[in-house]
Formats: sequence, structure tokens, C-alpha cells
Amino acid sequence: MRVALCDDEHVHIKSITQMLGEYRAPDGSSVLVDQYDNAIELISNIKKIDYDALLLDIVMPGFTGIEAARDIRVDNMSIPIVFLTNSPEFAVDSYRVHALDYLMKPVKADDLYTTLNHIFALCDRKKKDLLTINSAKEVHTISYEQLVFVEINNGVLSFYTLDGSVKTVRGKLSEYEGELLRRNSFIKVHRSYIINMDNMKSYDRKNFTAMTGQIIPVSRNISKEVQDEYLDYLYGMVRK
Repeated sequence: MRVALCDDEHVHIKSITQMLGEYRAPDGSSVLVDQYDNAIELISNIKKIDYDALLLDIVMPGFTGIEAARDIRVDNMSIPIVFLTNSPEFAVDSYRVHALDYLMKPVKADDLYTTLNHIFALCDRKKKDLLTINSAKEVHTISYEQLVFVEINNGVLSFYTLDGSVKTVRGKLSEYEGELLRRNSFIKVHRSYIINMDNMKSYDRKNFTAMTGQIIPVSRNISKEVQDEYLDYLYGMVRK
């Protein structure tokens, strides 16, 4: 498991790095830690390095942890973010950027390890949580977390992912509909589209805009049902 630790105070970087070095995941593996003393450097590297989680100090000069998280969430809604802070006053802001946890400084080992166990479970589930797509010539696997939306057009299914790639196979949307809609983040918004709400940037009742920029239309016949389900989804995210 690889994590980024970002804090402008050396004393906290040192103590948390030591705790991370002593941690062992349920499978016995250790944590690889990359240290940052400012959020700007972290943001510049996050697209190059595949981190499993971010440990972010909230109060930092120049660019705060909350501001960094907002910037990161524009392109990445899935990476676990854990905030580190001396004050509980930022709790509401942390929920708005879908933080996984909120640890008070000085961070206690037991609290940190509980959070790391949660992150490990998420990573383990991510490895196993794959959609299998069968074509006449080959088999593809796509992480549900990375799947943005599925489109059917003239008997061709297109699976769009966060990295910009598209997998296409011939078939029917109904072949994958049950598997997708069993997951809370997926919703059918049109007879030709199923979207992953985790990977949507905005919604205006007529269309969803994906993190990858595509516009997905909402059928007028089910617009009220889609709106209600999307609001339930957002409310569930806030409560987490």
C-alpha cells in the first residue's frame, strides 16, 4: 500500500511516518510513504503516482488541505483522503470533499491503524471489484470504480473509463444492466445509458456531465425518478 503524507510541520511528518513504518496490513504487508511539506507539490505528482490514500494536513500556508482536496476531487473522486488537524472546526468542509476520515493531532497510533485497516479493505475490494466484458475474440476487465458510463448504440456497447479509454463489444445493455445496477452508484438515466454517479461532475436535470467531459442525456420520461435517485445518492454521501 502506497500513501502520500502531506504536512508542513516536520515534527508531525516524523511521528506519523514512524507510525506508518510500524504498521502491518492484515495480509502482513507494509506501507510505502511519500512525504510532502506542501500541497502544491503533492498535486503535481498525484497524476503520475498511483497512491492508495492521501494523508493531508488541513492548515498549511499558501494552499490548505481542504483546497488541495477540492482540486484533487475534480479529477479523482475515489482516492481515500484522510485529514489531519488540530481543530474539529473543519469537519463539515472535510465531508464536502468526501474525506474518508478526520484524525486529530497529535495522531494516535491506534486511530491511524484503524483508518489504515479501512483503507486496506477498500484497496483489497478494489482489486476484486471488476466487471468482466466478453467479446467474440477476447475478454476485458474493468474496475467498477473506474467505469464512468456505458452506452449502447446500434448494438455496440461502449464502456468509458476515467483514464479516457473506451472498450467496445457487440451486445445488449440488458446483459450488464443487472450487474451494474446492483451497485448504489450506478443508475440508468436513458434507455441507452447507465452512468456511475461517483464519476459525474455535474447534473442539470437534462444532462449529466462526466468527469471525463462527456455529456450524458437524461430521458424526459424518467427525469423525476433520476433526480430523486441522484438526490438520495448525494444525501447518502453526505451522511457517510
